[in-house]
Amino acid sequence: MIMLNSKINLITKKTNIASSFIVFRSLTQNYVKETVNTHEVEHHSNMKDYWWDSKGPLNALHSFNPLRVSFLINGLTNMKKIETKNIGTRQSLENIKILDVGCGGGVLTEALARLGGNVTGIDPSKELITIANDHSVILRNKNIKYFNESIEEHVLSNTESYDAIITSEVLEHVSNKYGFLTNCIDCLKPGGSVFITTPNRTICSWLTVKVVGETFDFIPKGTHEWEKFICPHELQSILEINCKCDTISINGLSYNPFTNQWSWTDSTDISYAIHAVKST
Repeated sequence: MIMLNSKINLITKKTNIASSFIVFRSLTQNYVKETVNTHEVEHHSNMKDYWWDSKGPLNALHSFNPLRVSFLINGLTNMKKIETKNIGTRQSLENIKILDVGCGGGVLTEALARLGGNVTGIDPSKELITIANDHSVILRNKNIKYFNESIEEHVLSNTESYDAIITSEVLEHVSNKYGFLTNCIDCLKPGGSVFITTPNRTICSWLTVKVVGETFDFIPKGTHEWEKFICPHELQSILEINCKCDTISINGLSYNPFTNQWSWTDSTDISYAIHAVKST
């Protein structure tokens, strides 16, 4: 397993969190209650033909999988949710019920299922869910279930159903982050873990993701709107104050487009991963 050896200090001043939350909530409440953005869904649906091409336009998504998987496994191990006999094995996630929100074509969903997890993937794109289903049939993996629905639809019949929820490279495409995160946490069992990866909203991320990434085709053009990115303290504010979660870790992420490699870093200026636990 890849160890999470690059961590930053957690934000502990509740007054700062509260003030940040009030400002951010006032912004998100201007949006409609639905979390699905039709334009975003259409844009990602257009990538269906090369979603599973690990050397194609989405190669960064595929190369991100080892870090994303280890992030979740290490987090659950630290919370003593993985059985001792399964640690470090190909059944690391056995008997753990996981929800992958915004699963797309199932790249991360399948990786988690191959480690024994009982994984449900949901996505508002009918085309991508079709791709995900077709690919899982090829592998004959019975640990996966896919549903073409949004998180606000899924929560209606799945309250407090999952041991872990992961939403990776999704939050930056959501307008109503407040409602999206609330629904995610409502699907989580008390004491369950939520894992999120997303770009930070900084000048550095704008230059890296928008200017360099999309201009030189390391990322498909039009994939991101920098204004939708969320800062770590804003995300932590929503999770802690509204969703009643405790932040466990915030880790910086770095991507080298020339080598197509991801790594952990002390800086969260470009991208980061956050692990939080729902209060019991």
